[in-house]
Amino acid sequence: MTIKNKWIIALVAIGIIGFIIVEGVVNPKLEAEQAEYEAEQQHPMTHDFAALQKYHSPYMGDFSNLSHLNQALPLHDQLNGSQLYPETFTAQVNYSLDTSEMDTTDLEQILVYNATANFVLIDNLEQVVYQFKDTSHALSREAAQQWAGTELKALQDPVQWDSVVRSKLEKPAKVQEAFSQIVDN
Repeated sequence: MTIKNKWIIALVAIGIIGFIIVEGVVNPKLEAEQAEYEAEQQHPMTHDFAALQKYHSPYMGDFSNLSHLNQALPLHDQLNGSQLYPETFTAQVNYSLDTSEMDTTDLEQILVYNATANFVLIDNLEQVVYQFKDTSHALSREAAQQWAGTELKALQDPVQWDSVVRSKLEKPAKVQEAFSQIVDN
């Protein structure tokens, strides 16, 4: 066997070993990390708010941007479309979910989190209506700002977001209080 053939065999062996390592170790690890990240995005207390910064817009009329923002928020797997009402600066977000299928505190926590994120990142959005199969909830910018106790623009900073929004949503009693303050029903 010539040296050239030995090199070819060695390179093929290295390629096969490399392929096995990538497919057997590296890719499964990356997929597990991605699955864990996706699971964290379903809950307001572990959601990655910093990843939403790319959806900041001064105008609610950018339907694509608003749609992508809500697809990146908790409960996105239950989204069933949305609709804009520019004359009242309102966005309606539809879910294919019956609210009786969820724990009330979890649902309220998600709605407060999602609505506040919408108000913080869409400058002229005044109201968000969350439409479910069995009910709807309208949340207003003014009430969210009063609840937050600060200008909503200041919450675009992830550190500020965590210290104001997440800290107020940690305890079930605070969640219920927040929900009752922000909802316009």
